[in-house]
Amino acid sequence: MTPSSSTHIQQPLALSDSFTLRRLQTWDRMAVEALCNESFPIQYPDCWYDEVVSGGLLSTGLFDGEQLAAMVVSETKFLYDCNLEDQGILPSSNAHVAYILSIAVDKKFRRLGLATRLLNNLMSSLSDHPPYPRAVFLHVLSTNSAALSFYKMHGFEFHASLPEYYRIGEQLADGCTYVKYINGTYTNVTFTDVCRTFGNTICMPLKAICKMLSF
Repeated sequence: MTPSSSTHIQQPLALSDSFTLRRLQTWDRMAVEALCNESFPIQYPDCWYDEVVSGGLLSTGLFDGEQLAAMVVSETKFLYDCNLEDQGILPSSNAHVAYILSIAVDKKFRRLGLATRLLNNLMSSLSDHPPYPRAVFLHVLSTNSAALSFYKMHGFEFHASLPEYYRIGEQLADGCTYVKYINGTYTNVTFTDVCRTFGNTICMPLKAICKMLSF
């Protein structure tokens, strides 16, 4: 074949694309538990793992052959069914929201874009299928800088602090809530936010004028 021959050169796939994406099944339970124990400082009860692999939650994994490399677990529900500390995410408690319970990547497979692929797949599903939730939110340890950077990079924004939210062994640790508004929904603007913006709008020109008159 000569260099001038007309041919289609196939672009190499991203590394994350070489992993198989599928729903988690009952036979994945031991692998799910091992991945969570490796990834998180908190201990989940047995009933949580049963829900993850039995279809009670939306649970998706990325597999390298038969090995579970990464997973995401989420659920969609009405806002009024959420914990009290999360019900300020939207003004209407009758709205559907999606809650990400867990994203975990095996240490051997980190920095390959697996968490991003899982999150993108989830967000596409939430945007393309009913009940079209208006927000996606999650809780994260306030000291988990890697997770905070990841979610911020993917458009999540800080919503609230959760003092002493997690129990890790005998210690209590602070958490925080991050939210991403989807399906045509925008940041929930509170009355306090409006007052702050109005105050800044009025005060900033006055400060500038006073500074000019002081010369």
